Amino acid sequence: MNHSIRPSLLPFVYVCMALSFVVFIEPSPYDVLMCLLILFGWITSSFVYTKALGVPIVLMFIFSLSNIVSAYYSTDYNGAIFYFLITLYLIFSWLCIASLATRYRIKLIQTIGEAYTLVACLSVVVGTLAYFHFIPSHEWFLQYGRVKGLFKDPNVFGPYLVPAALYCLYKADRGEGRVKWGAYTLFLCLALGILLSFSRAAWGNFALSGVVYFLFTSTVPMKNRIGTVVMSTCIAVPSLYLLSRTPAIATLLQQRMSIQRYDEDRFATQQVALSSGLQNPLGMGPGQSEVNFDLSTHSLYARLITENGVIGFISFLVFFLLSIGYCYVQIQKASSPHRGWYVIVFASLVGLLFNSFFVDTLHWRHLWLMLGLAWCPALVERKEEGHENRSIYHKDG
Repeated sequence: MNHSIRPSLLPFVYVCMALSFVVFIEPSPYDVLMCLLILFGWITSSFVYTKALGVPIVLMFIFSLSNIVSAYYSTDYNGAIFYFLITLYLIFSWLCIASLATRYRIKLIQTIGEAYTLVACLSVVVGTLAYFHFIPSHEWFLQYGRVKGLFKDPNVFGPYLVPAALYCLYKADRGEGRVKWGAYTLFLCLALGILLSFSRAAWGNFALSGVVYFLFTSTVPMKNRIGTVVMSTCIAVPSLYLLSRTPAIATLLQQRMSIQRYDEDRFATQQVALSSGLQNPLGMGPGQSEVNFDLSTHSLYARLITENGVIGFISFLVFFLLSIGYCYVQIQKASSPHRGWYVIVFASLVGLLFNSFFVDTLHWRHLWLMLGLAWCPALVERKEEGHENRSIYHKDG
């Protein structure tokens, strides 16, 4: 099919992302639309690939094979097959986003960023109102006193908000007047949502992503970045003090900031899982941690080496790091107006890399979304003699 007459999939992508906050049911609306997007994109030949995608595709093929091989050793065969099929779907969702990013470039990041941030802010507003019991049926949006929105788990809800918070921060740093203050207000709103998720991993994710954003957003003047940090600190300190005076919040903060029996059990499970992974180099099968251990591994890396073996662990970790590395290269290549968008994706992935030490993130939809956007080729500037600076598409391979 001629590229010029291919239908634009950006509106479809926007709707898909706009439903990414409703994941308390499976398959979620996002999953249904993503499958349709994959199918329609394949039928209309809308996917574009470059040589750069060759290595990650091979790594994902090896990772998939490690799932299949390890499934032979599983205790619950049906559970292993079902778990692997979910993983396989997410791999295809990554490939879909990566190939669309190759076609639409920065437009895809901006389209996804707008829809993603819109619904993330909506989730925080509803979740915050539910937390303070300002809306009926508030318990639907809470779990053990922690905000979870329309997610199943606060530990997923909190990290989901981080890319949106970085998006708003970038818009605030680059904007002026009402746009600047509107975006900054949304950033504070999202920061509150991350706090009320009471997920320690999400807090660390947010802090690390923020530091990476601060260090790499060279398109934003240093004085603007420092001003944002100072202003945020001046707002955060008294706000945290006032919130900590609320009995319910104070109790949860005290619990989350201390080591609990649950944490000791979780760390013990991770030690057993790592030991099992070393004793069974081919793995015990996808989704078998919960079957063989009393608790989940609560770590992506512990789950990978336990369930998928050494080869599965290495192939996925290399894929993850390679995605981050490729995104970093695009930051260096991107034209000045677009560099910040790549920084958002890069910082989000670094945060998720950290988050994955403490939570099993393998089936997080937004992890695979960010991994897909990481492979978006940059739009670069080339200065030619006798001509003004012009932007061109960087062609990989």
